[in-house]
Amino acid sequence: MTKIRFIGDVHGKFKGYRKRIRNVDYSVQIGDMGIGFKERRGDEIVALANPPFDSMSKGKHWFIRGNHDNPESCRRHPFWIPDGSYIDGVFYLGGALSVDKHRRIEGLSWWADEECSITELYALVDKYIELRPKIVVTHDCPSSIADMIMGHDKAKQQKPSVTRYALESMFHAHQPELWVFGHWHKTLTIEEQGTTFVCLGELSYMDVIIEDVHDD
Repeated sequence: MTKIRFIGDVHGKFKGYRKRIRNVDYSVQIGDMGIGFKERRGDEIVALANPPFDSMSKGKHWFIRGNHDNPESCRRHPFWIPDGSYIDGVFYLGGALSVDKHRRIEGLSWWADEECSITELYALVDKYIELRPKIVVTHDCPSSIADMIMGHDKAKQQKPSVTRYALESMFHAHQPELWVFGHWHKTLTIEEQGTTFVCLGELSYMDVIIEDVHDD
């Protein structure tokens, strides 16, 4: 039995992230770390400073991708957990829809492949149903949970998210014991159909005991 720390969105606040993983053997950051994210400041393109690679390499500290992480940079990062990974009873899936992409710059702060493709998601739903995991860790949450968080009418005003609908299909097929997610910039807990949903706000965290942690 091993304790693993799940950490909410970081948004480039790496100093705070380093504090969260200090003296912790295992952690997973659940998307929007800020990997490969760049901003325009006047006439300059500025990358988020001081990526926490040094701190991550001192222990077993991984992350999944959010919608504010460059997918290609994530794929090259040694501590990225690929979408659909299943490690010690935990199923991982990153990505989400950016509702603010009209204010972003493609290739710098927004990426067209911020969500898995529909084909990829179909395969991931099938994998999830076969595995029936006890714990699920995603960046976004199922659409029904999103409705509870934001209110039915407001949630419906947002553009459809293929990720959210895929997560809803997963939840409908199998209800895990625990589902941890970020993305919503809130910290709250929802009990639904026997599943405890925990939304972690920015730099919030929770420690969970799982079995037999090992490299994947």
